[in-house]
Amino acid sequence: MKNIIAALIFVGFLAGCGNQNQRFNMDVAVDVTVQNLTPGTVREVVTVTGDLLPAGSVTLTNEMAGEYYLQKNPATGALFKMGDRVKKGSVIIRLEDKAYRNSTDIEGERLNLEISEQEYEKQKALFEKGGVTQRELVNAERNLVSARKTYENAQINLDKMSIESPIDGVITSLPYYSQGVRVQQGGEMVSIMNYDRMILNVTLPAASFGKVKAGQTAFITSYSSVEDTVTGNISQLSPALDIATRSFKGRIAVQNREDLLRPGMFVNAGIVVEQSDSTLAVPPNVVLSQMGGKFVYVVDGETARKRIVQTGLENKDRIEIVDGLEAGEQVVVKGFETLRDGSKVKIEDEVK
Repeated sequence: MKNIIAALIFVGFLAGCGNQNQRFNMDVAVDVTVQNLTPGTVREVVTVTGDLLPAGSVTLTNEMAGEYYLQKNPATGALFKMGDRVKKGSVIIRLEDKAYRNSTDIEGERLNLEISEQEYEKQKALFEKGGVTQRELVNAERNLVSARKTYENAQINLDKMSIESPIDGVITSLPYYSQGVRVQQGGEMVSIMNYDRMILNVTLPAASFGKVKAGQTAFITSYSSVEDTVTGNISQLSPALDIATRSFKGRIAVQNREDLLRPGMFVNAGIVVEQSDSTLAVPPNVVLSQMGGKFVYVVDGETARKRIVQTGLENKDRIEIVDGLEAGEQVVVKGFETLRDGSKVKIEDEVK
């Protein structure tokens, strides 16, 4: 009997100590960091990765053999080199072959075209006055058409002596040849890329089917420079899912006007599928769960108060609070792990 009474006294002592510890915990201020709530923007984002491709890319070869002459860049006054920007139509290389030029005889074909034009106009005027037959007029017209095509073909052949850029872009490859050396037909002369605009082919998860739509904005960052962000837009989407991978294809048009990105880079794309403006948001980790729903801790004077909230859009950085909080309130973002409703708190820092 004495042992039972002693045990009850000991249990009562421990209970009393527990209550004292609880009161102690409620009275000791917990150091916390708070965020002052201000309206902002929250985006729901689908994240994908891929390799960047240039919007335009071409490798030019020579269509004739000849003596190689690299031309001067008008913008620099020096011979063209890798990294130089070129305009569409810029002549980068000229090939010289006197025998080829003579066989083309562009001047002779031009004179023949002028004569044919004059003859046709004369026959046309005579036909209107009854001076020639329709057959003679048709023959003059046929000669004119033939002369024009012969001249055009001569011009095409002459153009083969000049290697010019068909696009605006940057020289990315320029094999070295000595000036005046003879090069054989079919060799690689120059490669040009336009990466002011680029293409990102992506594979999207089935869960985003219907959410991702053409025209939506995408924010592009490279893993080598995560602070530099370039804007793009969804330009194409496949209407069908791949049965094996449960995914679908998409294409993002990327604007790269400041040349922050380069073709071949492996990049991250965040596609904005939904956005709320002028809304309140907090870091996702401060939103806790209980049987009654989700809650956060707010600071009221020197006391922490549990506040039931309803959430909306969410990404890795922010979660939208659609109900339960008001602008200007202070939400605990650090030190909330040990708090209870009514805990004393001491604000150590404030974040924006």
